[in-house]
Amino acid sequence: MSSTYQKIIQDVKGGKFAPVYFLSGEEIFFIDEIEKVILKSVLQPGEEDFNLDILYGKEVSGINEIISICQQYPVFSERRLVILREAQHLNRKESWEPLVSYLKQPMPSTTLVILFKHKSLDKRWDVTKKILAQAETFEATKLKEDQLAPWIKNWMEGIGFKINDQNAHVIAENLGNDLSRIVNESEKLTLALPKGATINAEAIEKYIGISRDYNSFELSNAIQLHQLPKAVKIINHFSKNPKAGPLPLVIGSMYGFFSKLWLYYQLTLVEKRDSDFVNKAIGGYYVVNNVKNATKFYSPAQSEKAIELIAEYDLKSKGVNNKNASESDLMLELVYRIMH
Repeated sequence: MSSTYQKIIQDVKGGKFAPVYFLSGEEIFFIDEIEKVILKSVLQPGEEDFNLDILYGKEVSGINEIISICQQYPVFSERRLVILREAQHLNRKESWEPLVSYLKQPMPSTTLVILFKHKSLDKRWDVTKKILAQAETFEATKLKEDQLAPWIKNWMEGIGFKINDQNAHVIAENLGNDLSRIVNESEKLTLALPKGATINAEAIEKYIGISRDYNSFELSNAIQLHQLPKAVKIINHFSKNPKAGPLPLVIGSMYGFFSKLWLYYQLTLVEKRDSDFVNKAIGGYYVVNNVKNATKFYSPAQSEKAIELIAEYDLKSKGVNNKNASESDLMLELVYRIMH
């Protein structure tokens, strides 16, 4: 049966364990976090030596090998924990048939955790449907762009720190949607600052290395407000410091913004939706406010043109119709064409 990240974490921390967890999907951060909580919760300290088995999909002969371990009784413990990592290497339909049989009558004292990262079982297979129906399953999807900053804010608050919307957006814009990377970089802040501290722009620059003035967030703002001199200044900084603003990250950020601007025009001018609907569809008040400001500089037709240009330069950044232009040259050219 399908479950959520929050429910699995809550149940496991509360001592409620499913016989089989099948964790799959692209966002490995959620999968890794669930595994950490299960490792801490299922067995008591000292029980791991005889009751914890960690195996790898590349190395096992098949699911039958896993099941034979699951069917062993725990030693001096109430439970046995079996973890299969890299299960995505078992990629044939026939490989999973034995799990379906095991799910009909799983060992009550065993918790089996299957980690199928970066992808999912083919949902067209009957075996997949049976596993999804009987195991505790969770598919971890990548967060959408407009979900990143709120997630960062909630995560910071959850570990005892404060951060405002703008600084959460700065981190999101500059680190992308890899949650593991966001957490690893943010831990530099949380280790250096006292609990309860407010994370400001100075701390982000000092500990993560995201410049207050020359970053993807500020470039996005400059483009939104049609500030060409500021945008050129930031791109020139990127040309000397390529890691500060890689082109794929900048293109993704620009595409996300102009897509929201185009959607705003569709919802307000064409569909005549109310403000509550618009706020929810676009990503909350903070994002909508930025979009509203940009309507002073970009018409519906200009927003559509910007999206087309961004798609064109995304291809150029990958070598299509581009012989030798550098990332900064492409960035400058794209920004100039969007603003003219």
